[in-house]
Amino acid sequence: MLASSWRCCLATPPLLLLAATLAAACGDKVKDVRQVRVSVVIILASETQTKVDKKVKDIAAEVRKIHPKLKGFVLKDLKCQSVKIGVANKFELIDGQSTTITIKQAADKMDRIQLRVGPPSMGGITYATPCGKFLPIVTPHVTKNGEKLIIAIRVEPCKGN
Repeated sequence: MLASSWRCCLATPPLLLLAATLAAACGDKVKDVRQVRVSVVIILASETQTKVDKKVKDIAAEVRKIHPKLKGFVLKDLKCQSVKIGVANKFELIDGQSTTITIKQAADKMDRIQLRVGPPSMGGITYATPCGKFLPIVTPHVTKNGEKLIIAIRVEPCKGN
């Protein structure tokens, strides 16, 4: 489950909390510019439960704009890895599911990182994301309890860091 250092900052606002706890859980920033730190937040969403974990409140609000039937959101786990550019990296999720993430290009002059993600039961998605921001992906995977698997991905280092 989550490292104890991940649970230490419950009083900060949710996105700041998520960013701060990711930094603590993932260790020091990557020094090698040919590597990028990838954080994958594993969230389970429910149409029947209504509890929303404070740490993923803002992600839940964004997901609900497209999937309004999802009401409850629980942070299940966090995975962090420093990865080399151009190398596919596998992240284990839940229920034997995994995702493969490949950094295609490090931060450009606009501080955007290009990556390719292979979410469970979905084709590959290639996109450019602002450094340090989360992209939630609602996967088709449903647990035996009827919860939908969501992964939120963040990459860094940013040029300003």
